[in-house]
Amino acid sequence: MPSESSNDQEQIARRLRESGQEHALRWLDELDDAGRQKLLRQLAGLDLPELLEFKNLIETPPTDISFEHVEPAPVARLPLRKAERDIEEYVTCLGEDALAADRVAVLTVAGGQGTRLRYDHPKGMYPITPIRGKSLFQFFAEQILAARRRHGCGLPWLIMTSPTNDAETRDFFARNDFFGLGQDSVHFFPQRVNPILDGNGKLLRAEKDELLVGPDGHGGMFAALATSGLLNVLREGGWDLASYFQVDNPMVTVADARFLGHHLRWHADISCKVVPKRDPQEGLGLAVLKSGKPTVIEYTDVPEEIAAARFPSGQLLFPFGSIAVHTISVPFAERVAQEGALPWHVARKRYEILDELGHKALSPPAGCYKFERFIFDALSFADECAFVEVRRAAEFGPVKNAEGEDSPDAARRLMQQQWLEWLREAGASFSTPKDFSSPVIEISPLYAADAAELKERAQPGWAPSFPLLLEP
Repeated sequence: MPSESSNDQEQIARRLRESGQEHALRWLDELDDAGRQKLLRQLAGLDLPELLEFKNLIETPPTDISFEHVEPAPVARLPLRKAERDIEEYVTCLGEDALAADRVAVLTVAGGQGTRLRYDHPKGMYPITPIRGKSLFQFFAEQILAARRRHGCGLPWLIMTSPTNDAETRDFFARNDFFGLGQDSVHFFPQRVNPILDGNGKLLRAEKDELLVGPDGHGGMFAALATSGLLNVLREGGWDLASYFQVDNPMVTVADARFLGHHLRWHADISCKVVPKRDPQEGLGLAVLKSGKPTVIEYTDVPEEIAAARFPSGQLLFPFGSIAVHTISVPFAERVAQEGALPWHVARKRYEILDELGHKALSPPAGCYKFERFIFDALSFADECAFVEVRRAAEFGPVKNAEGEDSPDAARRLMQQQWLEWLREAGASFSTPKDFSSPVIEISPLYAADAAELKERAQPGWAPSFPLLLEP
């Protein structure tokens, strides 16, 4: 990339002065030529009017959401009665037909690092399976390959990275030969990043030659798909449905035929998997209708008395929370990318920054402001949305914290409990392990992707011993 001329530098300095951000040139003269050009390129690319918008967001107190016209969303519940099971068979066939017709692509947002996991690499590289220690990326890749074989489809995989982890993610896939999927069917596309500001709306530095920035959130996916040209790839390839999930949930069912079928049955633009909330305070967005429109309201925007409201029966008034798993119609994604300026959400966080003397220091609590867009805000553009209930234990085991709740150990326990349940359904005879402190079981999706496939492979009188590893 060409270096910035002195005229360019003067123009950058003038723009920063006019915007009250001239401090961002501090330490410029201390940098070598490479560092100077790196910083100047970042400064030249700033959207200064947008920075002013961010500053105003910091200074403007959030407006409380009115719940006057909010009601619980209709949800396709897990089937209990025969008539419900018959409908489930019908919608599952719809989804299977869409997969067999090669209409489905897989879409994963994976722009984060494993910082909270104390893992200094892209989160998708984190080793998650209990025996083999396969990465999240490999575990999803095996699901995709198994679905391709089952349905005879292409099922391309689109992975949204960030500038921070894009190169390492691509290298990881290349070193692992794309996990057998084929390089041409795996597409990476980076989301944009935004400057992170202090409480006065001022730019911050991560290094003397680098502004502090952060990914623009999973809602940035629509613009990133368009910018990368991948929306055109999907349209031209005939893939008009996207199976979307976040990289930190190893329990997700990739390209779930039942979920795809409900989406098609409702003629939905975007659909959401939901689970009953564990308690009113659980950090899941509420699935609701707002003035008759399907909406997910971020849990931080829900007043405590609303979250805790109950019917006389004791059931929560708003019982269902979104687990960030969606089916998205590609024409809808194109419409959002073209028309949809999703709102910015402000998050206060701590980061390691350069202080006034140029020394690294942890920012004060809630001293930095990050700006993100959320995918569920796209529901405001949707004519129809299907909210579909799934079993929490079978579909939701996010890996966010190094230990405790939503940790790798918690996810591995859920994975193993599900595989043991599959064994029981397959007719295997065994004593249920009482402890998961040591690995008990691991089943590759390439051996069996669900209980039904495992049952097909099981031999009469099967009495497995543990630890049990089932792979092709």
